[in-house]
Amino acid sequence: MIQWLDDPMAKSQMKLCWQTLVLIIFLIPGIASGLPGYKVETTGACASTEISEAVKGALQPQGLRVTGDSGVLCEVWFRKVIPQKAGSGADYSTLANGTFVGVITYPGKAGDFRGQAIKAGTYTLRYQTIPQDGNHLGVSPTSDFFLLTPAASDKNPDAALEYQELIKLARQASGTNHPHPLNLIAPASGGATGFKESGEGHWALEAKTKAQPSGGSAEVDFPIAIILIGKAEG
Repeated sequence: MIQWLDDPMAKSQMKLCWQTLVLIIFLIPGIASGLPGYKVETTGACASTEISEAVKGALQPQGLRVTGDSGVLCEVWFRKVIPQKAGSGADYSTLANGTFVGVITYPGKAGDFRGQAIKAGTYTLRYQTIPQDGNHLGVSPTSDFFLLTPAASDKNPDAALEYQELIKLARQASGTNHPHPLNLIAPASGGATGFKESGEGHWALEAKTKAQPSGGSAEVDFPIAIILIGKAEG
């Protein structure tokens, strides 16, 4: 082994191997960051004709587009300022169930956290905690979700929908007895925009918007991490 390392030709070959490895890491997208070919880029305002003018006015002026090797996975526009029911801070628990939080568009088929197929189209996103009953225990790492509702039928961003009303509307989006749920997890980077692995084959879009504490306090940063790839096990 010592003789091999002292050989000039062997040293040259080793140097070439290392140089090649460095080029692979930095020139092939996704290798350096560990991402499976996905990236996040900004896009313009939501122009979908399916959403109401009131919903459009509540959204951030720029959206986020998630793209992969097969093209665009989805585009997401978060609400400019999400109202909080109590307290302040950046915890999902400060949001009331049924609160409008944004819009998502899928140009092609995708999947929800239950493994159900999501049809191409535009949907509103509303916050909802998972019911604490025997049918839902242990199905997700957290109890926080965004449910998809048909954009054309969800016109008032200021309305906080009651549970039964939200589920009824969400079932219209899925076409099944169960809504399309997207699981929320704790942001890993404080809301820094990115598409990140969260374990168990799950990949989450992480981003940041604003929230308005109850009582009229100053707006606060509100990071969000939403699983877009991966489903519940079992």
